[in-house]
Amino acid sequence: MKKKMALLNSVIVVLSFAAAFLLCAFQVNSQYKQEFMNRLDAVLSLSALATGQMEQNPQQTAQQIGGALQKDGQQVRISIISSSGRVLGDSEKKDINENHLSRPEVKQALQMGRGYDLRMSETTHERYLYAARPVGKYIIRAALRTTEMDNVMSSLIKNAGGAMLIGIFIACAATLSMVGRMLHPLQELTDTAEDISHGNFASRVAVPNTRDEVGRLARSFNRMTRSTENAITELDRNQSRLKSLLEGMDDGVLALDLEGRVLFFNERLRTLLSCPGLRVGASVDSSLVLSHVSGVMRQAVTDGQPCKKQIAGVTAGQQFTVYAALVEGGGSVLAVVSDISRMKRLEQMRSEFVGNVTHELKTPLTSIRASIELLKSGDRDEQTRTYFYDVLDMEAERLQHLIDDMLVLSRLENMREDTSAQPINVEETVRDSVERLNLAAVQNQVSVDFKVDSELYVRCAPTRLEQLFTNLIENAIKYNKPGGSVRITGASQQKIAVIRVQDTGIGIAPEHIPRLFERFYRVDTSRSREIGGTGLGLSIVKHIAVLYGGDISVESKVGVGSVFTVRLPLAHPEQKA
Repeated sequence: MKKKMALLNSVIVVLSFAAAFLLCAFQVNSQYKQEFMNRLDAVLSLSALATGQMEQNPQQTAQQIGGALQKDGQQVRISIISSSGRVLGDSEKKDINENHLSRPEVKQALQMGRGYDLRMSETTHERYLYAARPVGKYIIRAALRTTEMDNVMSSLIKNAGGAMLIGIFIACAATLSMVGRMLHPLQELTDTAEDISHGNFASRVAVPNTRDEVGRLARSFNRMTRSTENAITELDRNQSRLKSLLEGMDDGVLALDLEGRVLFFNERLRTLLSCPGLRVGASVDSSLVLSHVSGVMRQAVTDGQPCKKQIAGVTAGQQFTVYAALVEGGGSVLAVVSDISRMKRLEQMRSEFVGNVTHELKTPLTSIRASIELLKSGDRDEQTRTYFYDVLDMEAERLQHLIDDMLVLSRLENMREDTSAQPINVEETVRDSVERLNLAAVQNQVSVDFKVDSELYVRCAPTRLEQLFTNLIENAIKYNKPGGSVRITGASQQKIAVIRVQDTGIGIAPEHIPRLFERFYRVDTSRSREIGGTGLGLSIVKHIAVLYGGDISVESKVGVGSVFTVRLPLAHPEQKA
């Protein structure tokens, strides 16, 4: 822009100087020509006084007038021409045989009484300014060489041309400097605008200390840039908050344009729908689950109102709810994908739990009600009454065990931390549990032995750890074979206490193992009820292990036996309160 303005201004300066020069030259030339014409008119007027002499000797008269003028410093050529155009006398040349009637100044003089012409003389081959006027029967013509005028004009052209070139140079230099100073703020504005277009919103223009349009423009530009920077900073902050919020959501978020291309998604969506290849700008038809989601979104676009549906996931049992709605403006559609698999499982577990509890309570209550009805129906002998009382006592005890186990399980599920936990010797706890279950082992003809590291300590509440081992050892005894055995071992492995309860019982089929630690789940329902189990023992064991930072696993083979392995963090005995 600077070059263009400088070039344009230079062209204007050159044209202005050239116009001024031409006008001046024309004026000077006109002045000189007028001056020469005035001189020639004066000469013609004086020459007209010699009319009498012209009749006697025109050639001599012409020479006399020309000589007198030369003495006065007037280099004027005098010609006396007849009315027919023949030259009768000339102050500079004799015997001119040319007819001058066709000369412009002669013709004009004959028509208008006075005539003028500027041309090259055919006789002397010099430039002359001619003036002619009729005097009686003659035409007197005066001619003045234009050498002086030509020299003046040539000198004027040279001097004025040089001065014009110097003026043009000075004007162009001044223009270039002036344009540079004028365009410097604009250049700064341009550079700053380019910086801002590249994302540097902190860039500012150096404001000139002026109150002209450029200064006001620079100040306004800085205010606009500052406002833009603040707006973009706030927008980035809001986008960051929104992104953090969306990324922190437990639900997946997906935005599509009306052509079905991905505009935005959070990482949770990628994880939920198992589509690691998902990217912005891609189509959603590459995944079956994504195509179902996009189908819900298309329906929201078609209906013009929010749409909510449930879809199945990739893996078995996976369920999602998809809520889709048009974004304000109608250029895109947004979907929120929620994983309801766990909720469905919890609903199923709740339903199963209610059914199991109802069933577990109904069985002993039915037996109790039947025994009471039989006792009330008539007089019974002592032996019959004793039998029914034993049944009532057994079923009441069974109900008591069920209620106690449910209360224990409820406390464990709601407990996040046990403040009564302390370092407990595993060997002592196992010994106490084995001694407590010795009678049951003898009745079931099962031998129980243990080998636990005497220095093995874990941090637990004493009653909880005893519950854990009692349930495991009791199950190993109950589900064993006559003449079978139960072996408990305990040792430390990489700062973990590993306790195994191994039996030679009936074993567990592989399809039952994943659900073995669920509440009320029984592998063999008839056998469990026969031996008085509540179906909550293993669930209690698992919750105790998890509460104290451990876990439990099982390995089993049908007809061979099972091994339950409990892992708990080690504790140092000196930490005991």
